[in-house]
Amino acid sequence: MLILHGSKCPQPVAAVLKTVHTLTKPDAVQLHKKNENIHPFEDPSSLEFLALKNECGVIVFGTHSKKRPNNITIMRTYDGKLLDMLELLILAQPEQSQKDQALQIGVAMKPLILFSGSQWDDVSASSQAAQYRTIKSIMLDLFQGEEISSIEVEGLQYMLMIAAGETSNPSAGVDDPVNRPVLHLRWYKIRTLRSDNPKVPRVELDPVGPSFDFRVGRYREADVSTMRDALRHGRKPNEARTKKNIETDLVGDKMGRVHLGKQDLSTLQTRKMKGLKRGRADLEEEQLEDGSEDDAMDEGGMELDEEDSEDGSSGGGTGDEISIGEDDDEDMMDVEDEKPKRQRVA
Repeated sequence: MLILHGSKCPQPVAAVLKTVHTLTKPDAVQLHKKNENIHPFEDPSSLEFLALKNECGVIVFGTHSKKRPNNITIMRTYDGKLLDMLELLILAQPEQSQKDQALQIGVAMKPLILFSGSQWDDVSASSQAAQYRTIKSIMLDLFQGEEISSIEVEGLQYMLMIAAGETSNPSAGVDDPVNRPVLHLRWYKIRTLRSDNPKVPRVELDPVGPSFDFRVGRYREADVSTMRDALRHGRKPNEARTKKNIETDLVGDKMGRVHLGKQDLSTLQTRKMKGLKRGRADLEEEQLEDGSEDDAMDEGGMELDEEDSEDGSSGGGTGDEISIGEDDDEDMMDVEDEKPKRQRVA
């Protein structure tokens, strides 16, 4: 983080810069030299050069002018260029004692950050909701410090509360900074006392350090494509490689997906049951498809002996002649003389 100021740096601006530097050490670089003719919203090239030279990604610039008194500009950069920018106007407060302004943060301590107010929970697509989401992201980049996986409970001794007030005049436009909600920054020290529950202590907050009140001024939103590239990050050295088609459910069981080739379900062995057996109709259809000798006879064919097939005749005659004997005539006459018998119907 790069902390610097312009040609004029009054006491409220100096108090904010000093507090930010105290909370972000040793990851902050503070420049005490006056920087003239720097206007971030008109030309941020000077701040981009200083940030690239000092290898900083966040810039806190304090300035004071007649038009914008006690002004704090916070700028984030990506790849050496401006990402987004926010302007905070410090509201005048009564003089605070030196004891209240002293803020001593020990080594390896992480502050708890609390965002209070309905403005932070707005998930609508309005411009004001998007603006407060950006403010929340910038405040986290300012005070959260280095990302760690675990921390001792004794290291949680301070809390930073960022409260957003309600709009003074809802009917008026929010483009004017006077009509925008006031942001209150307060630091508290966590004190634990004995309670009735032996496992959960009673927690009390004691106000420490300086307190600041801001109004949101000008605001420049980041480009969508640039923000998408800035949020993309590669695999960390201690981060495990993700395996495809393997995930863990809510219970903690590892679930995997295996891709198989196309299967022939017709040969799949299923449960045998009597209702799925083939009937007589199915067997007859299979016999018709096989082309058996009975099928050939039904189509009008004749069964010939081997001797008859050689000469092409039957009993010495031609193939067109059929001889009927005397016995056959008598049998036919008997069949015609017989009367049909009465059939028994079940």
